[in-house]
Amino acid sequence: MIKYRILTDEDNTMVIDHPLEYGKKITLHRIQALKNFSNVKKGDIGGWVEKESNLSQEGDCWIYNEAKQFDSSKRKESACSYGNSMSFGHSTQAGYSFQEGYSIQVGHSTQAGYSIQKGHSFQTGNSTQTENSFQTEDSTQSGDSIQTGYSIQTGHSTQKEYSTQTGNSTQEGYSIQEGNSIQKGYSVQEGYSTQEGYSVQTGNSTQKDHSIQKGHSTQTGNSIQT
Repeated sequence: MIKYRILTDEDNTMVIDHPLEYGKKITLHRIQALKNFSNVKKGDIGGWVEKESNLSQEGDCWIYNEAKQFDSSKRKESACSYGNSMSFGHSTQAGYSFQEGYSIQVGHSTQAGYSIQKGHSFQTGNSTQTENSFQTEDSTQSGDSIQTGYSIQTGHSTQKEYSTQTGNSTQEGYSIQEGNSIQKGYSVQEGYSTQEGYSVQTGNSTQKDHSIQKGHSTQTGNSIQT
């Protein structure tokens, strides 16, 4: 049995401007649950989709509130979206992932595991957010970057290219992580600092201010780079 239907009447239909493609219009429709599942009850009105392929009829995935799912994006398994969040492009949301606020997922990006994306954060490219990682505020994840473990990306920070953030690490402020760099352990990257190349930041180390870590360098222990 299918779990929801798309409402096509005038009161449950709206047309929006595509956020990234100038001049393109998208027609969205409310969804309505046809059975009980998870915390959704039969008859509940959900968020907005462009077409049925945007939200799987299987699993406990759901779109709440004013959240929107369109283009070729796909929400499946137990992934849920709330608030005014948007998922579009070819993005995929799976596992028990959670998207809310005004966050955006686009491109070929993937959100999975128990990861959380909120605030005005932006995930794009071929980037992956998974496990118990957390992305919030105005942070951006792009390229082929990976955020995993219990890592946190916040502030106006940027993670891009082939970089990896994992463990219990935190990236914040206006910091940039790029190249093939790795941030892990309980390390903190903040301020306007940059981590690039094949560099590794680990342990309880802190990189801050306008500092730059690059090449094949390693910052570890309780060290502070400033």
